[in-house]
Amino acid sequence: MKYIAILSSGTGGHVYPAYRIAEEYIKLGYRIIWIGTENGLENRVIKNKSITIKHVSSRGIRGKSFMNKIIGLLLFIKAIYESFFIIREYKPCLVFGFGGYVSVAATISAFILRKPIVLHEQNAIAGTSNKINYYFVKKVFETFPLSFNKSNHKIIHTGNPVRQKLLHLEKPELKYLSDKSFLNILIMGGSQGSSFLNKVLPFALSHFYNNNISIEHIAGMNNKDSVKLGYNKYKINATVHEYSDNIEKLFNWSSLVICRAGSTSISELAVIGRASILVPFPFATDNHQLKNAYYLANNSATILLQQEDNFVENFVNTLNIILNDQKRLYTLSKNVQKIFPENTVKTIIDESLKIVG
Repeated sequence: MKYIAILSSGTGGHVYPAYRIAEEYIKLGYRIIWIGTENGLENRVIKNKSITIKHVSSRGIRGKSFMNKIIGLLLFIKAIYESFFIIREYKPCLVFGFGGYVSVAATISAFILRKPIVLHEQNAIAGTSNKINYYFVKKVFETFPLSFNKSNHKIIHTGNPVRQKLLHLEKPELKYLSDKSFLNILIMGGSQGSSFLNKVLPFALSHFYNNNISIEHIAGMNNKDSVKLGYNKYKINATVHEYSDNIEKLFNWSSLVICRAGSTSISELAVIGRASILVPFPFATDNHQLKNAYYLANNSATILLQQEDNFVENFVNTLNIILNDQKRLYTLSKNVQKIFPENTVKTIIDESLKIVG
């Protein structure tokens, strides 16, 4: 039985694309050894019996206090040691990293063991981990063009893999046929929720009549009650979720998505074709969410609103305009579908397996 090692942990931005690719390898007869961490989202999301999860020690270093940097460095050395023995035991024919600190240690171990390595970068500007990993790998798959500020035979612009259940939702041509002034608004704050969107949007949406909008809001863990109170305060009839295992149902229902600008959210919008308002998280590493959002906005594929003091005013003005402009919504939905290459998953699978001995 041949194994492929997947290196991914943490938030949905790293885990969901990795899981999608892992499922495709499994269909081809491979088994997966998944190197992650004890607290990563992968432990909750992964349900496939062909995937064995192994944990290593990993903690971020960048932006931490001096003492936490020392601890992080020691754990990093320990993770190299742990990864080395995992890779040596399972002997994967390919090692595939998806960024994050957990991937660096395992990439170094795989390089020492002379295993072929590839990586995927989700954001418009490569993260620190993948900037390091770049020098150890044979191929790089990037979601956005020039995320490494390089263009060579090693880098392939593929886009970002998304969950298969999102591939067959209602098309924009049907979604935006109506000329009514009505919006089904889906609000998402990412896998961990967004305190800014949770706090500000109930008030911002109070400027609109209930008979013009319908709201589904994913608030994040332990935020449901406080967000529901916010909507109740302004007498808004909104359905609030802590987390959704049926995101495809909510996407299918929506005509406008308001969310952060993480790569996974953007890639899902591109696949399903939905109009969106992106509100980048301003404290993301290297401000990569703003770069992600700019890429779409510059291609007329989203409306970009930044998290700033006049956000509510800008939001209300924007929503007032698009509420009465189904053609604008349709244009946004079609443009976002053109933003990334087609056949993302097939390209990644085919190109990665070319280097398997």
